Amino acid sequence: MRIHPLTTGSVRLKRAFLFPSSGPRRQLDLFLPGPWSDPVPIHCWAVEHEGRLLLIDTGETSAVRNVPFARFDVAHEQELPGALAAAGLSVEDVSEVVLTHHHGDHVDGMVHVRAPVRINEGEARFLANAFPRVMRRVLGQPLPPGFAPEPFTLDGGPFGAFARSRALTDDGRIVAVDTPGHTPGHISVICIDDSGRHVMLAGDATDTLEQLHARRADAIGPDPKAHVATLETILAHCAGHPTVYLPSHDPESVSRLAGSMTVS
Repeated sequence: MRIHPLTTGSVRLKRAFLFPSSGPRRQLDLFLPGPWSDPVPIHCWAVEHEGRLLLIDTGETSAVRNVPFARFDVAHEQELPGALAAAGLSVEDVSEVVLTHHHGDHVDGMVHVRAPVRINEGEARFLANAFPRVMRRVLGQPLPPGFAPEPFTLDGGPFGAFARSRALTDDGRIVAVDTPGHTPGHISVICIDDSGRHVMLAGDATDTLEQLHARRADAIGPDPKAHVATLETILAHCAGHPTVYLPSHDPESVSRLAGSMTVS
């Protein structure tokens, strides 16, 4: 198994996004003036295993628009085809795409992919609600043209500390697990590498490893208590299995993967 980090540009986030207030200000602060972070990466992941190439998310495109709490910097050559080429891969090599959730910086790169795309059915249900549809219009963040991923169900029973999962490969070494919080249907993907470590491609379960250790819900998720419960589950899983934890916007994720540093 080989896991390749693919970096499709960067984004600056409001501090209120990364370190939200509690109570009613948690989401309101996203739309008020405030300080910004340094640029953080927009990662997606390519996993080579058993002669197949699986993409976890598809990254962002240069057509992205800024929103009140995020300022993007994505050059055309940083989009998915360029990021794959930098890893010695090609869009034509992709066998399948699995999305952690529906936000643009994780799905917009779908415009480059012809392979089948899958999403957790819980996220698909959430997408059908009025609130996410309205927010996409307000923020000018439409879904990619032809966005119609095939829903799958987390019907594989427990996996480590996670109550709900689904094997994505016949040998069970790549597994989707339930990590609601950032969005209600958010998943993460755990790859069991050749050394037996669990490499957790965490999407936006947290923005950083620091947020995981702090057990801090983010400013986006509709249910902070559910998000914190997920972080407790992730930490419980890491306690039982050597785990390399890789959020999509953590500046340390690539070096953590290269060094295979596990959560402690």
